[in-house]
Amino acid sequence: MSDPYGNNPYGQNPGGQTPGGQPPPYGAPQGGGYGGGYGPPQGGFPGGSEGLPPKTDGLSIAALVVSFLCCFAPVGVILGFVGLSRTKGGKRKGRGIAIAAIIIGILMSIATGVGIAAIAIFADKVVTPANAEVGQCVNIKEEDGSIFLYKKECTESHDAEIVGVAKVDDDNLEAIETGMTTYCVEAIDPEDLAKLTPHLADIDAVIEDPNDVSVGDTLVCYVHPDDKLDKPLL
Repeated sequence: MSDPYGNNPYGQNPGGQTPGGQPPPYGAPQGGGYGGGYGPPQGGFPGGSEGLPPKTDGLSIAALVVSFLCCFAPVGVILGFVGLSRTKGGKRKGRGIAIAAIIIGILMSIATGVGIAAIAIFADKVVTPANAEVGQCVNIKEEDGSIFLYKKECTESHDAEIVGVAKVDDDNLEAIETGMTTYCVEAIDPEDLAKLTPHLADIDAVIEDPNDVSVGDTLVCYVHPDDKLDKPLL
C-alpha cells in the first residue's frame, strides 16, 4: 500500500530502506537518528595506546613465579612491590598478581627461615665422628643398624659420655679393625682412664663404617652404662 500523502515523513521507507531502495550507510543511525555507530571509547583505554587495552605487567607475573621459589621468595616480594607501582592507576593490568606475589613471597620467606633454623638446630645437636669431643654427653639412638649420637647436657639425664677420640692412621689401623672397643683403652687419656675404672666394662665405640675402617676415619669411644647418667664422668 502506498503512502497516501505521497512521501514518508521520516525520510525513508519501512524496513530501513532509503528512498532509492538501498540500505542506510554502515554506522548511520536507524529509525529517527537515535543511537550511534560502533567504535572504541573516546580517548582510548587508561594507560594504553589509542583504542588498545593495557597489557598485563610482565614483571608482576615474574614476581609471582619467583615468590614460589623458597630461596628467591624475598626477591619475589621486592618485584611484587615494583609491580604494584607499575600497575598503579590502570597503566598496566596485573595488580592482583603483584599483590599475590607479595603475600606468597612473604609466607615462603618465613617458611624458609623457619626450615633453615630447624635444620641448623638439628645439625648442632647431632654428634658425628668429625665433631665429637671428649667430655660431651649424648643420647644414643639405634636405627637400621646405625648408631646416632645427639648432644645432651651432662647435668641432665643422658645415655652416655664421650671419653676418647682417635684418628685412624697406618699405625693403629689394624688394631682398630681387630677390636674398636679394646683399642679405646689406648685412645683414652691415662688420667681420664683412671677416673673411668669403675666403668671400663661400659665402654663402647663407634666409627664411620665399622665394616670398612680406613685411614682418616675417626674412632669415638664412649661410656654407655645400663642406667642413665645424670652427671659428667670426666
